Amino acid sequence: MTQPLFFYKFVSFARKDILTNGMIRFAPIGSFNDPFELEPSITPYSKKFLQYINEVSERDLKKITMTEADYVYSAERVDSIEYYREKYRAEVGKYGVLSLSSNDTINQLLTVSMPERKDPRTNILMWSHYADSHKGFVIEFRADFVEGVKLEKVEYSDIRDVVTFEDIDENNFDNIFFKKSSDWKYEQEYRAVLPLSNASEIHDERFHLYKINKSSIQSITFGCAMSEEEKKIIMDIVKKDPEFKGVKMQHACLDEKGFFLDFYYDDGRWTNKPFFVSREIPNQIKM
Repeated sequence: MTQPLFFYKFVSFARKDILTNGMIRFAPIGSFNDPFELEPSITPYSKKFLQYINEVSERDLKKITMTEADYVYSAERVDSIEYYREKYRAEVGKYGVLSLSSNDTINQLLTVSMPERKDPRTNILMWSHYADSHKGFVIEFRADFVEGVKLEKVEYSDIRDVVTFEDIDENNFDNIFFKKSSDWKYEQEYRAVLPLSNASEIHDERFHLYKINKSSIQSITFGCAMSEEEKKIIMDIVKKDPEFKGVKMQHACLDEKGFFLDFYYDDGRWTNKPFFVSREIPNQIKM
């Protein structure tokens, strides 16, 4: 599988502190908008038994006879579910997750090929859900934006993960961090997972921040509903920080005919038209 070169973070205007402080949050369990996030089904069945019932036919299962000792053992397993749920949450709670969007075929010119829209920045729902209803912005990172971080593609599935007591005892649930319902497939998500104990800074015991490489930021794309005043604030932050040298500024706006977004650079060129059409940018938001 080809690893994408660039990754995208949708944020509200308030998250301009990522640019000013050079820090980004890795979120722990319980901080996600998906209630199923990092919440697998925890079963009292043993790993061996699950493997067995997957291999035998329904007719063979009906032939299974249980002794009194088997019933006692099964009851003890069922009674232990809450203990193992707490143990699982304690273990998974030691890690923080950073979610970004990408794919391995993004065109860096931010073009739109109708009806296919592979660039996450063309996704109207992503702007609505994660960038304050198009009033925020998107930060484009290279993969080296956090030292030592490894980004892995999220697997989307209609089948919820099942974790056994043995998995929890052995801390064998890394795949849980990279598994989500198919309902979230439109996010094109990649994830980085790091121990919360490695955070560069911790605020209020729940905001774990990690130092980013500012020079890994390639571009900033403003939402179509972002105010010109707030755009100017972001532009000034970038302009005054030498680590942001070469960062491109891009603006989203509503297409005049279809249900999709158009984009232009600060030089006024539309990037999703077959021929670049001149468009003047208001003076008050120019750098």
